[in-house]
Amino acid sequence: GGSDDLPSGTCQKKVCKRDQNPEDMEEEALKDYKKMQDDLNHVLDESTRKLSESISEHSLSEKRKGIEYLKNRLTGLKPEVLLDPIYIGLFGSTGAGKSTLLNTIIDKNYFLPVSGNKACTSCVVQVNTSHSKQHEAKIHLLTDEEWKDELKDLVALASPDEDEDSTERKEALLKICTIYGTKAESKTYEELCRMKPIVQIPNSRCITLRETKGEDLSEKMSPYIRIQSIHSGARAETSNEDQRTRLWPLVKNVEVTIPSLQVLPAGVVFVDIPGMGDFNSKRDAMWKKNINRCSVIWVISSIERIQGSSTHEMLLKEGTKAFQCGMCRDMSLVVTKSDQMNLNEYQRERNTYNINEHDAILERNETVKQDKKEMMKNNLKKKLPSNSEVLHKADLVYTVSAWEYWNGKVLNKEETEIPKLRKYIQTFYAAQKRNKLKDHATEAFVIFSLIQSLQSNQDAQHQHVKASCLKALVKQKIIDLEKGIKECFQPIEQPLKEGVEQAKQLYKENIQKILFREHGYQGFHRTLKAVCLKNGVYVSRIFLRIDINESLAQPIYEKIDLCFGDVFRIQMGNSSTLKACLDSFKDTMQQQLQQALAEYPTADIECKLKFLQQKKTEFIIREAEKFILQKKGEIYHSLTTSFEKDLLPYYEDAARQGGFQASKRMQTILSDGVKSEVEKGMFEKAQENMRYHFQELK
Repeated sequence: GGSDDLPSGTCQKKVCKRDQNPEDMEEEALKDYKKMQDDLNHVLDESTRKLSESISEHSLSEKRKGIEYLKNRLTGLKPEVLLDPIYIGLFGSTGAGKSTLLNTIIDKNYFLPVSGNKACTSCVVQVNTSHSKQHEAKIHLLTDEEWKDELKDLVALASPDEDEDSTERKEALLKICTIYGTKAESKTYEELCRMKPIVQIPNSRCITLRETKGEDLSEKMSPYIRIQSIHSGARAETSNEDQRTRLWPLVKNVEVTIPSLQVLPAGVVFVDIPGMGDFNSKRDAMWKKNINRCSVIWVISSIERIQGSSTHEMLLKEGTKAFQCGMCRDMSLVVTKSDQMNLNEYQRERNTYNINEHDAILERNETVKQDKKEMMKNNLKKKLPSNSEVLHKADLVYTVSAWEYWNGKVLNKEETEIPKLRKYIQTFYAAQKRNKLKDHATEAFVIFSLIQSLQSNQDAQHQHVKASCLKALVKQKIIDLEKGIKECFQPIEQPLKEGVEQAKQLYKENIQKILFREHGYQGFHRTLKAVCLKNGVYVSRIFLRIDINESLAQPIYEKIDLCFGDVFRIQMGNSSTLKACLDSFKDTMQQQLQQALAEYPTADIECKLKFLQQKKTEFIIREAEKFILQKKGEIYHSLTTSFEKDLLPYYEDAARQGGFQASKRMQTILSDGVKSEVEKGMFEKAQENMRYHFQELK
């Protein structure tokens, strides 16, 4: 870590540049890493070539096999760590300013379509850079099977029933008529499947756009990204010239590639993640996947919403799950449109009439930062162990203004905090790349040491005995590791048991909150049908994300979250007990290897010891960590998966209800169904399901 990883000449050079700003220093560090990577690649190429030439010089087949093995190790080691992407997710509801913020971060105003008077960003949009001078967008469409899966549910939502004017019904009809025309409004699912769409759908289900100028690509891709909404006055029938706009219900996700940026390092991938999920199963799965693969999550909320709404707290709650289930290392709340202020109102509230607009904005923003930082810390403390890095970082909240960044009427560029976010990206990116490059260089050094030792005389007398001894040792230590991993799960047992008991006591209250609403009931029956069609989970524009399975599991998660974080957060360094277990295995293994090799001394013992530590110990640790990171999300969600499976017959029965008082019948089916399954041991089954997944991990 730190400057110790850099060449001494480079460090001295940087010390002399006292007036160099931090962004330039990060950029220079990345150039140093690139040079180190290129130098290492050159050495690896030369070494591989020389090893290939030397194979034929050795008559002993064992010697040739050893050289061949080392050559393959070097070939597989060739690092391109600066090309490995780092994902930053912009997570927020429609109209929060995600696209505007992203445009400003990449220094391309109005590149991605922004809301204005229309709803926007209907799907996940990924933005990355390349060395090409072209701007490119790939629009991926739902497959025919994926669209028909959604169409079936849309028809069910659009059927004539109570609440004719509900938002869900109108939007379902809009999607259907956009693809099949206004005459499709009264058609059955089977009839629609036989109809020819009025839009032209490419067989490849992918549309590629390329332009030299960013503004030209922006104009072409905008219709695919911009969602059409009943609130924006969209019509199903549009002109022939605007065929692109009519494809929006079929768009699954969009990948945008732009030329390299001066303001940001190559390899950073931004993911614009709209809302809190999607009605389409494939898009909703992609929504979850994108959140879980992000190393950094920015929860985006505008200044006016953050002061009068709790939506950002719901988004933060969803984002926090990425610590438990995904690759997330850091999270921040980014408050957009922070220049917006009614000065007269602010002066009256503060009873301070001599403050100007500039100072008032900065004062208000600082207050928001402190309030929301405290809120975030309190909420994160309930979910994450106290030694989590995110709880101790200086900047949990940013207040940004894209408008002022471009116009500078009241705030200067630094005060908009856009440069501060860019600096954060540079620092985070450089730290990740430095650590990866350091790991590659260490492994290469160990292999080179062993190659050098091949020149020394070998004592062949003990080779077979030594190999058998080491094999038995490794086997025993892996058994010990499995036992240690099993013991890591013991602390979760009691909170899991307590959570199940709590969930059994609260399930009636939790299900009542979802099914029976005191206020804002208009149109909810249609929303409830959508919830049932999607097996208990639905994202509504009016009622936000509704998740029956999650609500039933919430008391259990509240009990186990801290323990789960302690055990699983390998990506947080040494703060997890599972990581400590793996580290203990590593230390013990290295000690045992040293003792075993000491019994059969050879001239190259030190080189072989380092190589075995790398080959056996590091490989086992690396593969174990990779497997655990892949499985921890499955373990965490095993509770809701179990509930969904048990409640599926009731969801399907409720979704079939229609006609007069359908909503009451759906409520009865669901509430009685949950009660029946609880009596049959639904919570205990979920508990056993999680235990089973724990055991599978070892």
